[in-house]
Amino acid sequence: MAGIDAIQYAGQETLSFKQLDELNGVQKGTAFRVFKRQREQLVEQADYFYLPGSEHEAFIESLKGAGQIYRSTTNLVLLTRSGYQRLLSLSAE
Repeated sequence: MAGIDAIQYAGQETLSFKQLDELNGVQKGTAFRVFKRQREQLVEQADYFYLPGSEHEAFIESLKGAGQIYRSTTNLVLLTRSGYQRLLSLSAE
């Protein structure tokens, strides 16, 4: 993940949708749309973490300040390495 600092969460390196969009050189929202289409094929707590804004406000704000997530983020989804790889393979099918 050259040039992108992973977000440490639950003992894992994760990436936000903003980071995935940047990593893949695609426009804002692309990773989110792919995730929405494939979400049923992914396992929460293994492939991704869902962090509601009401419970993780301070963490979300710190990531906004660091430029690691989109400023408009309310509820945060972080993909694990396995989740990202799974999304890539599902998208290729």
